[in-house]
Amino acid sequence: MTVHTQPPADLHEPPPPTSRVLTVGLIGVGLTVAAFVFGLATGAPLRGFDPHWADGPRALLASIGLLIAGCAVSMRPGWYGGWLCGAAAGLIGYGAGSPPPAGTEWYLVPPRDWFAGVPNAWDSVQLFFGVAGAIGLIGAAWTRLPRRLVLGLILAGVAFHFVGILSAITSPPPTPPVTDQYWRRVAREYLMFAYMNNAYQFYSPDPGPASEIWACIEYRRPGAADNDPDAEKECVWVYTPRRNRDYKDPLGLSLYRRLSLSENGAQYYRGGYFPPPREADLIEQRRQSVARIPRYGRPELQRLVSTDLVSRHVMPSYVRHLAKSNARDGWEVRGVKVYRTEHTIVTPEQFVGFDSVSNSRVAPWRPYNGSTYMPYYQGDFGPAGNLKDSQDPMLYWLVPIVPLRTPPLSASEYQKTGGFNSYFTDYVSAHAGCPRPVD
Repeated sequence: MTVHTQPPADLHEPPPPTSRVLTVGLIGVGLTVAAFVFGLATGAPLRGFDPHWADGPRALLASIGLLIAGCAVSMRPGWYGGWLCGAAAGLIGYGAGSPPPAGTEWYLVPPRDWFAGVPNAWDSVQLFFGVAGAIGLIGAAWTRLPRRLVLGLILAGVAFHFVGILSAITSPPPTPPVTDQYWRRVAREYLMFAYMNNAYQFYSPDPGPASEIWACIEYRRPGAADNDPDAEKECVWVYTPRRNRDYKDPLGLSLYRRLSLSENGAQYYRGGYFPPPREADLIEQRRQSVARIPRYGRPELQRLVSTDLVSRHVMPSYVRHLAKSNARDGWEVRGVKVYRTEHTIVTPEQFVGFDSVSNSRVAPWRPYNGSTYMPYYQGDFGPAGNLKDSQDPMLYWLVPIVPLRTPPLSASEYQKTGGFNSYFTDYVSAHAGCPRPVD
């Protein structure tokens, strides 16, 4: 007897036709092009990186366009047409324009015109679109290459990445010649993009002091003169970063971005700044005129001059942000005094309370002991980020917090005996003219 059996059913859904994938991809590209044209029509690219009212709609259109183009890729990953649509959407969103100025002159020249689907003020999103466009081009090429060649290229990319990690580990001085040449001639751009240009052994053996930014914002009533001692005024202190305030997302990205801001502001001329003799005499004379604020600590750490990048760009930009984000109804921001504060790390001996010189037990230090903070005055800025007085006597000088006695470890005992002011003299509050809240 002959038994007739039916062939097994094909359980795999056939891939969508290329015409449908192309239609979806072109819709995504069209939305990104619409964002690009909308920017041209409103003149947004001609404003540099300043915010524009059309930024929101443009960012939304471009993001939806890239998402739809990505859907086209997922519909048929083995077809190069979908990848090319994703590449087009990404590259149009990233944009094109005049090349940046050479070196660090970019913060001294007017903003360059950059034409893109994504707003210029959203430069991090622009970079994401550029990476997506590059991935689209790579994916389109890989669909036309033999499978063995694709696997070989993937292995080469993984090896390239881990060699970059090895070069980051071996980059601190004394740097091996091979690492130095690899960084300069081969992988510099990739390591900077992947943020592997910083050493992986940064925290060993001595990470050095971390930095914070302390800002005292002064408010006055509209129309009141700055030099009127009787005018009504208020002030508020802003500390950056603060974990309890800035940790807003599960990964802590908002906190670490603010931490990067404070570290970028910690760029100063290493090894001391040696001005011409005449200028040095004037600097010393101005410092001596502020006798109410004593010098404290090692002489070489009394004055740390910030680099031009910090003084001309980083600090003014951050002051503008502070003035705008801390605006109050019925008040005007008249000044922002900024202090770049180094928080030195308590040594193990200090933490456990041991004096290696006398070989005896002493009172232990808390990690947040007030004398571990070293505030360096960065200047008094206007709300537009302009430095009011470049000849300020205390500019770039240490404004110390001087210990009077070692505070107890018990918080209740600390508060019972008068708190911070009973154990430290805070010259930062005296210099700013505003009592500094201690948290």
